[in-house]
Amino acid sequence: MKMKKSLLLAAFVLVFASVSNAKSWRVNNNGFSANFTSLAAAVADNNVLSGDILYVEGSAKGYESITVNKKLTIIGPGYWLSQNPNTTTNVLSVAIPYVQFGEGSDGSTLMGVQITSSSGISIQANSITIKRCLINQWGIYIGYNISDIKILQNFFANPSNYTGYNAINYSSSAFATDVVFNNNIVQTELVLDYNYSLLECRNNVFSMPARGTNAVLKMITGTFQNNIIINSNAVVDINNKSNRNASYNVSASANNQFGTANNNIVVTSILSLFVTGATSNDAAYQLATGSAASANGSDGTDRGPFGGAAESNRYTLSGLPPVPVIYDINTTGVTTTTTLPVTIKARVIK
Repeated sequence: MKMKKSLLLAAFVLVFASVSNAKSWRVNNNGFSANFTSLAAAVADNNVLSGDILYVEGSAKGYESITVNKKLTIIGPGYWLSQNPNTTTNVLSVAIPYVQFGEGSDGSTLMGVQITSSSGISIQANSITIKRCLINQWGIYIGYNISDIKILQNFFANPSNYTGYNAINYSSSAFATDVVFNNNIVQTELVLDYNYSLLECRNNVFSMPARGTNAVLKMITGTFQNNIIINSNAVVDINNKSNRNASYNVSASANNQFGTANNNIVVTSILSLFVTGATSNDAAYQLATGSAASANGSDGTDRGPFGGAAESNRYTLSGLPPVPVIYDINTTGVTTTTTLPVTIKARVIK
């Protein structure tokens, strides 16, 4: 078994070596040979330069909270890896309590990890991308006087179905500019008060609990397209309830939501849109074949998180990163003297 694990890790290194010209570093806290055993140490190390990539390997132990002060790309293996097929061989995710992008981290990306604490993610720098992550409950805090924030293909979980969790948190004094929120699955509220705005909000599914007459989906935005809201009792406020720029969306009710103008549709039996018998938390939001939201979005593709003209922009099951993924490795035995045949199965998620 140790031989098999060593082969797998060697293959992991070879596969990732060709991904980028930036220097790549391995982080593994499971006792296997790697550049770092601590994620916090890797982020702080002076040899890890701005523009480098940290590949953080799955672990049952979890990793430390981090503060990033240089441009880094941090990539984990994804989440819920045992629920979806052909993910990774050890199905272990990377759990991080809290991530802060501080001064100097402009241009950084966080991908394929699970955020576990109520502190969530804090963004205090420009041009930050949060992509294909599992974010529990409290969501992402975005500071003010910053711009170009991309929140893409994430799962905002609310396992307790609690009212009050917000996918985006912010200061009441100001809000960031050019914030994009696309292709996410959202079980929490997304409420931007003070007329704060998103640059665009496309191809999301919103499955948050209702909160009486209070809006649980609220924003000013230049583009609100191809979104699905599941709860028929949820109050929606887009562009001060004018629904201006809201088109090609799906709602469960004609009241307090989108109506039927501008290619919006109402599907009262909203759960009929989705596949039945899904075995994973995120696959449950895939559209059923020929559903009322299939192949009729603004770009001719599906509405919701699995749609979009560019395949690489769509929600990806388990948040698998867009790098080669080894999901099976087989060998006939163990040897130290002769050639040993090894079969590796891998795929690339766009």
